Amino acid sequence: MAISPIQLQIKELEEKSKTLDKIISVAKTSGGRISPDGKNLIYILRSANVPKSDIAKILDVTPSALTKYE
Repeated sequence: MAISPIQLQIKELEEKSKTLDKIISVAKTSGGRISPDGKNLIYILRSANVPKSDIAKILDVTPSALTKYE
């Protein structure tokens, strides 16, 4: 049985979600604070001109929480 295009898209999104979960687990402590690796990630993303609002969405924090890491 062939896999439909929607099923393929769902599978791709699930894989991306797993990757994002791994990034978040490294970037934040269990208490929800930004880890040293998270600070490095913020620096790299800001250096690549990723907007602070997008980084905040990725890390599930407010944009103002990122201000101290600039």
